[in-house]
Amino acid sequence: MTKYTFCDETVSDLHKDAWGHRPSNSFWFHWNCGTDDAKQKIWDDLIDDMVKNDAEEARIKADNVSNLAKRIKDTCKLGAKNYRTAIRWILEADGLEHDKYYGGDQLAFEFNIGFKHNKLFKLAGVA
Repeated sequence: MTKYTFCDETVSDLHKDAWGHRPSNSFWFHWNCGTDDAKQKIWDDLIDDMVKNDAEEARIKADNVSNLAKRIKDTCKLGAKNYRTAIRWILEADGLEHDKYYGGDQLAFEFNIGFKHNKLFKLAGVA
């Protein structure tokens, strides 16, 4: 006997986590007409897709953190006396100098570096 882990009540949420949007009518047609084995296959594929997409997103954010760190160092080489000044110059150049809210969360979002790095902007005194 196969153990099923899919859930009719949360498949829409899983689809959104995997693909960033709610399922289409076509998805729902296949889901509602599917056998339990077919639903489990769809569910397992969605989980695999979500894991792959999450890994890719983490890689992109790590690259963005590295790029921002390089940009800060390069800005210091151009004359910024410290990281705080360099970050302020970068924000001004990008038109973000007035985004001093949400404790740096908005700036972390703008640079797509993940919210755990919002402290970078707090240390620079801009959040």
